[in-house]
Amino acid sequence: MNLLKLQILVLIEKLKKVTDVAREMNMKQPTVTFHMKSLEEDLGVSLFESKRGRILLTEAGKALFPYAVKMTGMAQEARKAVRDYADLNKGYLQIGADCMMGTYILPPLIAGFCSQFPGIQIELDIKSTKEIRELLLSQEIDLAFYYTGQTSTEMMKTVKEEKIVKEDIALIFSGSHAFAGLKSLTHQLITQQFFVQHGEGSYMMDYARSYAAACNIHLWERAQTDSPEIVKSIVRSGEFISIFPLSGIQRELASAELKSLPLPGQADPDVYGVLAYAADQPLSPLRRQFQKYVREFVKAE
Repeated sequence: MNLLKLQILVLIEKLKKVTDVAREMNMKQPTVTFHMKSLEEDLGVSLFESKRGRILLTEAGKALFPYAVKMTGMAQEARKAVRDYADLNKGYLQIGADCMMGTYILPPLIAGFCSQFPGIQIELDIKSTKEIRELLLSQEIDLAFYYTGQTSTEMMKTVKEEKIVKEDIALIFSGSHAFAGLKSLTHQLITQQFFVQHGEGSYMMDYARSYAAACNIHLWERAQTDSPEIVKSIVRSGEFISIFPLSGIQRELASAELKSLPLPGQADPDVYGVLAYAADQPLSPLRRQFQKYVREFVKAE
C-alpha cells in the first residue's frame, strides 16, 4: 500500500480540506485529489466524502485511519533510525519532561549534550507528568523524564524506566513565615496554612493529595499552578506553604528566601526522577548515545 496515499488520508482527517493538505505536503491540489481517488480504487471502497465544504472520512476511511497512522509513523521512524546510523553528529531528538524535571534537571544536561554533539537538535516539550507519559506511550516523543513513585505493573509492560535521581520531598515556606522558627511540624499546623497546589496531572499534586489522605488531613488549597517557579514565588510572598523536591530549591535555601521541613507523621515514599522510553520502540544510536550521556552526567553529579 502506497505510503504517500496513506499520509494524505491521515492529513485529510486532520485538516479536512484538500487545499490545506496540498499546502502541508507542498503538492498541487489536483495531485492530492488524484492520490485520494487512486487509494479508493486500490481498495475498492469510498474513503472520502464532501460535506459543507469539508472533506471527511467515510466509515471505511475511519476504519483505515488508525492503520494509516501506524504505517506512516513506522515509516518515519525507520527513516529517522537510518539517518541516525549514517551520522551520530546529525539528528533530532524529541524529549518530553514534566514541569519539575524539565525546569531543574534537564537544562544543564541538554546544554552539555548539545555542546558535546553540536550537530544534534533537541526539542524539549514540557507538560504534566500524565501528559508526558501519554506522549511516550503514543510514541510522539523519543524519551521522557518525569518524577514517579511506585510504577504500576501495567505501566511496566509498556514503558521502561531508568532511575536517575532519588528525590526528597519537603514542605516549603518563606523565611518570614511563622514556620521559619520551628524545628518540626504537626498535621494541625499544616492544615491551618494556605497551600499552593501543583498543576493537574502532575506527580507533585498526586504526592500532596496522597500524603493528605494517608494522614487524614485536609490541605487548604487556595491557589494552583502548573509552573513550579510560580509555586515558589507565591510561597516566597510569606502567606503560603507547599511541597517541593529539595533539588529544585537549593538556591532559595542558600539565600534563606525559602526554608523547608520534613513532612510530619508519614514515612516518605521513594520518589525518583526517571528516564523513560516505550518498551516496544527500537532505540536508535542517537538515543543510545543520549541515554549513555545521561547516565554519565548523573554519575558525575
